[in-house]
Amino acid sequence: MTENEWIIYLKKYLHQNDEVLATHNEDCAVIRVDDRKYLLLTTDALVENVHFKLQYTDYYSLGVKLASSNLSDIAAMGGKPLWALLTLGSKEPLDYSWLDPLMEGLISTLELYGAKLVGGDTVRSETFFLNLSLIGETPKPILRSGARPGDSIFVSKELGLSSAFLRYIVDTPLEKVPAPVREAHLRPIPQVDLGLALREVANAAIDISDGLLLDLYRICLASNVSAEIELDQIPKSPYANIEEALSGGEDYALLFTVSDDNIEKLKKVSSELNTTVYYIGKIIEHENKLFLIDERGERKPLSPQGYDHFTFPLQPL
Repeated sequence: MTENEWIIYLKKYLHQNDEVLATHNEDCAVIRVDDRKYLLLTTDALVENVHFKLQYTDYYSLGVKLASSNLSDIAAMGGKPLWALLTLGSKEPLDYSWLDPLMEGLISTLELYGAKLVGGDTVRSETFFLNLSLIGETPKPILRSGARPGDSIFVSKELGLSSAFLRYIVDTPLEKVPAPVREAHLRPIPQVDLGLALREVANAAIDISDGLLLDLYRICLASNVSAEIELDQIPKSPYANIEEALSGGEDYALLFTVSDDNIEKLKKVSSELNTTVYYIGKIIEHENKLFLIDERGERKPLSPQGYDHFTFPLQPL
């Protein structure tokens, strides 16, 4: 069973009614409180030797990354992060020498975006892991299901840096990995302010945690549309190759669609936040397909490749 098959399987066990707007197919579960308030609930885990290796990950960065992965989910829904719960599993006894920097990285990142840690749990575990649950709110959630034919597709960062780190670290000492590559993987920056601003601009959004193609395909599935992207418009980082830009995970960029009517609003948001957004293609008719226009202008079908927890490991061996 792949990760996507697991999500489909899980759907039949998830509670849904008029109050539960979204569950299995969004970055967050969305609970309606009233017409102007929706709760956003998300959770993410970091597991040693799956998401990180302590040979090149310091504990402060681990705290930053745990917070950022959850904050990025809230950002993709146009939400304001509020409250967090931490679960920590460790085989070794808890020790101030690594707990202090871990918690400093976690708390400082959460508080930078207005969120507070309010509780959690610890457990003895043969595998070292961290799990954060984060609650946010929004008056208007941005759903994956809102994309419409004719929408322009944008991403909010250069792509492939985090995935490129995994290639570099195989045979490059950490201190010699280019700083932008190192920072993108170890201390990613969630784009919460952009997510808040996109509430009145974007029709659909998702954060890129499993790769551009796979996450764009998820928008297509939820919206029952297809997408066409242009190879020469993909904002590939100079340190990454095109495969890493298209299918590499953990970029934590926002991927979103905007109708022609809102393009000027998007330009204003980009200017006010001093943030570059990159046009990469269009939402088109058809059902759940991806197409690539190559450098010769030829249109080819694409496979929605990306990271899947149950098909290959994230970290290099």
